[in-house]
Amino acid sequence: MGKQLIQEAHIVLPDRVIKGDIRIENGRIAEIADYILEEKSWEINHCKGKYLLPGFIDIHTHGAYGFDFALGVYNAENDTFSHEAYEEGLNKALKHYVSCGATRIYPTTFAAPLGVLEQAFKHLSTCIEDTHFPYEELVGGINLEGTFLKLPAFAGAQNPNFFYPASLATFEQLDWASGGRLCIVNIPPDHGPTGLHMTRFLSQKGIVVAGGHTGAMAKEFGMAVDAGLNLAVHFLNGPSQHSEKSFFNGGAEEEILRRDEVFLELIVDGYHVHPSYVRDVIARKGYERVILITDSMFARDCTDIKHFSLEGIYGEVGENREYLRVLGKADTLFGSVLRSDKGFENVLNWLTQDMIGIWYREHKALNLPEALVYTSQMASGNPARLLGIYENENHSGTGTGSIEVGKWADLVLVEVQEPSSEISLAKERSNELGLPSNSFQVRVEDVWLRGNKKTP
Repeated sequence: MGKQLIQEAHIVLPDRVIKGDIRIENGRIAEIADYILEEKSWEINHCKGKYLLPGFIDIHTHGAYGFDFALGVYNAENDTFSHEAYEEGLNKALKHYVSCGATRIYPTTFAAPLGVLEQAFKHLSTCIEDTHFPYEELVGGINLEGTFLKLPAFAGAQNPNFFYPASLATFEQLDWASGGRLCIVNIPPDHGPTGLHMTRFLSQKGIVVAGGHTGAMAKEFGMAVDAGLNLAVHFLNGPSQHSEKSFFNGGAEEEILRRDEVFLELIVDGYHVHPSYVRDVIARKGYERVILITDSMFARDCTDIKHFSLEGIYGEVGENREYLRVLGKADTLFGSVLRSDKGFENVLNWLTQDMIGIWYREHKALNLPEALVYTSQMASGNPARLLGIYENENHSGTGTGSIEVGKWADLVLVEVQEPSSEISLAKERSNELGLPSNSFQVRVEDVWLRGNKKTP
């Protein structure tokens, strides 16, 4: 792998934004400086005026571009999925993720028959173990969300017919099929002592244990945290129990906000969680414990889908095609169609606007460099920290999630534009939900995946 030089970029570091150059060698960041003298043999990338970010890490995504990681390729004509063209569909979907600035994703499952999941995991493993497969570095591991859900009342858009008891045997069965790639497992605390035992066992093995779609109160959720649970699944969605009363010390949501050990996911499409609540949660939890996710489904960036079904649950695309919901339930959303770059853009804009909160009276606007640093931390740094791939000294020999010497060159180059006032005014007028309009527009220009340039 040859040497590359990125010149005159606005580089978003973990604590500040600088203007400078980056040298890439053997897939890693070899040097960061105000100016690096180029050599003839190097590949030169002129990036004046553009912003260089660590690549986005999406730990919770079910699919995109007509592909679902569990069910395979979607056929809109007859509303069916197929594993027959799994590799082709996976390849197209992963290429799409890269075009949105992602350099690491964690394919996420929903409640489905174990046989279906096993088959999908074997297909996925076969693809990414192929030395000729172009995007194997993109797949960091598998997020098992729906299998161990327990309470139908907290199912959301998942089918309770495919909920299974919290069982290490079931986990091992699925992990074997995946080639040992299960790295995030949702075990709601509702399972009691059995779930606590499983939580403790898996967390000691280095598996991230998450809690979501849960009816647990604060005391139960706290016991799971003590056992090793350290991730809250799509916070404020799911649903999860909450209570403002003194009994039980509140619900799961209150305990999640109290416990510093717990990272929390936020779906930042503007529909799952209102921007005011996003600012409130960040203010209460801290930038260092919030993780931006898409929770995207196969319908993401598919213009020919209006209605669909998924393992017995029927859904529809919203009129503006910016969200999905369960058919006939206006307030029950069905995953999302959010892209990583759009989620980054949304949060960047929300942080750079004065905003009235719900739990907080007011949030002051940050300047653009501050907002870039914090949004980057939530989109890249925090998920890497959660999964133990942030530091240089990890199992792969190098880290990711931030721009630092020695780490993988997992990078995304973006243009940050502020549209004219006329365009902003038109967008604001067309927003029927009263959401704040985006001023800054983020457009992905180039992506480096472990030093390999992948132009969208």
